[in-house]
Amino acid sequence: MTRIGEVLLPGQVNLALEGTDKNDCVLRVLDLLRGDSRVKNFDALVATVMERSAPAIEENGCGICIAHGRTQGVNALVMAAGRLTEGIVTSETSSPIRLIFVAGIPAAFNSEYLRAIGAIARICCDKERLDGLLAATTPAEFISLLSLGEKKL
Repeated sequence: MTRIGEVLLPGQVNLALEGTDKNDCVLRVLDLLRGDSRVKNFDALVATVMERSAPAIEENGCGICIAHGRTQGVNALVMAAGRLTEGIVTSETSSPIRLIFVAGIPAAFNSEYLRAIGAIARICCDKERLDGLLAATTPAEFISLLSLGEKKL
């Protein structure tokens, strides 16, 4: 079973993300995957993730966006995350989007990625865990909180 802590690396977490709108933020988070050895074709990854409009959800007064796509541009599941200090306002949620997650899924990968994405959504449903993610001071702490939350599910 693939664990979030095995896929999401500290260098791929931006806790001071800035952006003008949801698509801009998703692109900035995707850029954290540039140069990752698991990404064979960065442009294909970006195209696949951006071709579908990633919905934003709202949990505990926080907007969350999880953008993902299945692509031959990666040879393993890859993830990146960004946290916005102020958040961005969209018509999708009444609260600003504060967390952006992106995932690139290998074309031949089974549904294992759904478990990881589902775990992130369920972790964010828990106010205490969500507050921890919003308060994390380092990428390692952010990943550790996700991993702890994943184990408790």
